[in-house]
Amino acid sequence: MSRLRVAVALIALVIYLALPTKNYYWDGISFAQTIEDAQRWPALLHPNHLVYNVIGHALYRALGARVRAFYVLQTMNAVFAAVTVYLMFGILQETTKSEGATLCLAGLFAFSGTWWRFATDANAFILSVCFLTGCASLLVTSQRTSPIAVAVLHTCAMLVHQLAVLFFPAALFALWCQRPEERQQRRMGRILVYAALAGTLTLATYIAAFVAQNASVNPRAFLVWTTSHANEVALSFHPLNSVAATVQSWARLFVAGRASLVHYSQPTTIVLLALLGSALILLSVATARRGFRQRIRIHHPFLFYFALAWFAAYFTFLLFWLPRNTFYKLFALPAVILLIASCWAPGRDPRMRGPAVPMVTAVAIFNFTFAIIPYSRVTANPALDFALRLNPVLQSGAVVYYYEFNSDDWFVRYFNPQTIWQQAVGPSQIDDDLRAGKLVWLDTTAIDRFTGTEPAWLAQRTAGKEWHELVNLKHCIRFVRLRLADTH
Repeated sequence: MSRLRVAVALIALVIYLALPTKNYYWDGISFAQTIEDAQRWPALLHPNHLVYNVIGHALYRALGARVRAFYVLQTMNAVFAAVTVYLMFGILQETTKSEGATLCLAGLFAFSGTWWRFATDANAFILSVCFLTGCASLLVTSQRTSPIAVAVLHTCAMLVHQLAVLFFPAALFALWCQRPEERQQRRMGRILVYAALAGTLTLATYIAAFVAQNASVNPRAFLVWTTSHANEVALSFHPLNSVAATVQSWARLFVAGRASLVHYSQPTTIVLLALLGSALILLSVATARRGFRQRIRIHHPFLFYFALAWFAAYFTFLLFWLPRNTFYKLFALPAVILLIASCWAPGRDPRMRGPAVPMVTAVAIFNFTFAIIPYSRVTANPALDFALRLNPVLQSGAVVYYYEFNSDDWFVRYFNPQTIWQQAVGPSQIDDDLRAGKLVWLDTTAIDRFTGTEPAWLAQRTAGKEWHELVNLKHCIRFVRLRLADTH
């Protein structure tokens, strides 16, 4: 089984690396730009994912900055995603005592839609979940887990992404229940060691990071910094919308993709659709044969309640915090798989005519067909496609003025590294660059700003010049080249 465990992780790694996504999560672009621009390490720190950029920067520099930071982050994510598969395989192997069950559940985890996609992207989620899965491995597969080891791994997870803090209830439950024969005082002592060490390490690191950036410790400013988030985001709950969005996003955790992006006439797609149809037919037959009233029995109570505590903490929080965001559910994906494993009879392999194998096969083929292959094309990301099409016109040294730097600008700037970006203050600043003979462009936010404040000036500077636009129901990206009013 140990060789099989390594083989499964390596297969997952090869698959992740083979088709990296082009449907980039824009945060990854900002991480990469920050890494490439950083002159001092404090500039890499961000309270929501404190050390992620630091780790990425170390790898980027270790490669001599010869590979762009975004691709370094993508590769790093794929590696840690495969490590997570390896860890999950070990937990499943220990609990199910079945090679077939372990393969099915590990496959369901490795090729669930959102995990597969983000394993090939640049983001802080995968690495943080990897550390959490390491915690789970210690807590589930060992009867004498060191609370210090759990605290260190959990601290690493929290420093990579703040949402890892919600793993605390599961860890506390596991440490309390691991040695029921011991006196309560000793079990409570282990819990206190874990909680105190994880809390102290995390808080101390955050304080050190805040001081490094601000050269002072202001308690109020520190609290605001550590809990910072986008202005448009806040805790909220609208019963119908929140519940509907939650159900939909949890479903998309396993099956993802967009049918509109699939090229149905391609031979590969035709074969995949045929395989998907076959898997669904087998699943339907197996389900009908077994009936729909199957009794669920918990065979691993400790694993069940541990995974339930893990899942419940994230489910509850994410019901009120951006319930539509599927990628936050990645933090609880291992818990969902472990809940299923807790109901698996030890030593029972999946039946040849049972629903487990066709279900996992159908999920993997569906995600491969409707998400992974389409998302591997540039056309799946209109903002990226637009940014790349600007390469020939945004010549080296071109100055791009913006009023507010938005997510669309991240794409254009990162994939046009030959450009210089400056915040627009007023027309005189821009005219100085034009008189100096520079190629000057305005982005969407600057165009919108000057349309309202300097319409005559903007009309003169843009008359007869080239515009590049991506305007539809989902995007409004406009770039225009400027010229002096008295030139032709």
